[in-house]
Amino acid sequence: MDSKTLGMSFLVVFLMASSGAVVLVVDNRMNDDTEVVEEVKQEEIEAVDNPPKLLVDSEFTHRWDGNNATADGFVYDETPQMSTVNVVVLNENFETVETYDLSVNTDGYWLVQTQLSEPGDWILDISATDRQGQNSESKQVSLEITKPLESEPIFNFRWDAPTENETTGTISGYVIHEFPETCEIEYRPEDQSSAYHVDGVFTGDLGMYNMTFDTSIHNTEGILITECGMFQSSQYAAYVILPMPPEPVGDGDNDAVLDDVDECPSTPEGEPVYSTGCSDSETDDDGDNVMNDQDQCHSTPSGESVDNYGCSDSQKDDDLDGLTNNLDDCPSTPAGEVVDSSGCSDSQKDDDEDGVTNDIDTCPNTPPNTEVNAVGCSQEQSGPLKILALHGGGQTANGLRNMQGIQDLMNSLSEFEFVFASTPENNNVWIRDPPGGKGEPTTDRDWADASIDYLDRIVEEQGPFYAILGYSQGAAMIPVYLANTENTFNRVMMYNGYLPTTHEGLIDTIDESSPFAIPAMVFSGENDNGFKDMAPALAAKFSQCLEVHSQTAGHNPPYQSDSTYNQILNFIRDGMA
Repeated sequence: MDSKTLGMSFLVVFLMASSGAVVLVVDNRMNDDTEVVEEVKQEEIEAVDNPPKLLVDSEFTHRWDGNNATADGFVYDETPQMSTVNVVVLNENFETVETYDLSVNTDGYWLVQTQLSEPGDWILDISATDRQGQNSESKQVSLEITKPLESEPIFNFRWDAPTENETTGTISGYVIHEFPETCEIEYRPEDQSSAYHVDGVFTGDLGMYNMTFDTSIHNTEGILITECGMFQSSQYAAYVILPMPPEPVGDGDNDAVLDDVDECPSTPEGEPVYSTGCSDSETDDDGDNVMNDQDQCHSTPSGESVDNYGCSDSQKDDDLDGLTNNLDDCPSTPAGEVVDSSGCSDSQKDDDEDGVTNDIDTCPNTPPNTEVNAVGCSQEQSGPLKILALHGGGQTANGLRNMQGIQDLMNSLSEFEFVFASTPENNNVWIRDPPGGKGEPTTDRDWADASIDYLDRIVEEQGPFYAILGYSQGAAMIPVYLANTENTFNRVMMYNGYLPTTHEGLIDTIDESSPFAIPAMVFSGENDNGFKDMAPALAAKFSQCLEVHSQTAGHNPPYQSDSTYNQILNFIRDGMA
């Protein structure tokens, strides 16, 4: 064996590169003339962790309301919840005022509540740092707290002259301003020094004031002046001549405004007046013949007729649909219904004039003079009426179809076609359990979107449907679907159901849309111990609900032999009348 074989038996050379490693293996065995070289190339893929990015508005404006100003934005990163956001608040001299280190939620959202509450301008220097210590580009945005609007103050007053043999009189009334707590009012007797000025005393927080002084010392002619303002002060003043007994010279109604300038010389006793000498019961600012003290609409357009409260049709919305009466073609829209530009909801319109309103008309383009069924469809348009059926959680569509109570119902309602839907979710549920289990409710309002979209497609492709039926979780899915779709039905039947209370976001959508106006039936069985007590809460979400309780049924739709069976049949068929 020569010197080459007397060396080491294996020579391993590693050539390292950024794209991988090359390993050369030379195997010298007993045969000097044989060399075997093997080359192995191993790819190494390195994960890239980019610096975080900030998404934030260029400016934040906060109208002063006494609360601290806030700013917010988003961090874009591989794991945003592991990032932090640093916010440095700088004043107009670029001096640091406040510094905040903020956490970021799983959606990348962050929010800072500053300690700034007074009007002014600041710069927010914002940056983000990810878990690897990488920093985003710093962003400078503006934060402005604007001053509130403040109008010029006005006041009214009344004068209670000294009684017989007394010299003490009292001025009282109201100062009107957005911030009455900032107001001061003072009486300055004519031709007397400031030592004789009389300050008003405010009581309560509505601008009520009074001031009492000795008329034997203070001149009863002078200026009544008020000054108000939270951030911008302004004044209002009136010259007054305060009549003294026993002869209230030239002031027949004793309102402290002399008769020669008093536009209302017969003001009722005790009513505060403006500088015109008129009280609210004598003033009609908008000229609608209803005095201010009775006028609930103070700026009626000129020439419009008003009711007893001083309101014209252009100022009223009797049905609260967002359209004033003068523009509302449907003045009695039911509460909560969406209206068009004429103030009419679908329940008040019948576009194809078939006698069925748009909200329940599933065939909106019926030819004129065509006989239609309860949902607005002619025989040519729809064929038999259809019922959409939703199975229970963990059950299949065929499982619902084969239940004895459903078989009995299909036989009794042979004039209807039943369409059994099958959930798109895994495990045959319409609503998945919360991520943390039923003990940790989810607040996600979109938690059931997959099932809602699926049912919308079923209605679009196989509808129209006269009714929707649900069993167990299928019944719980019905109010979720009605709250999140524009589709409607003539009847709703819910067997052995409940509200999905472990999904707070879905319950929020139900509460915002309920009570539902569709006639509904909620069935419960006396022997259904896990569900019967939840039926009333489900029924309460419908304004017209028939609650049916069987003394013999368990967690199943009632059989034909059940005493409640015909009551449910009548409910379903009543909608066809």
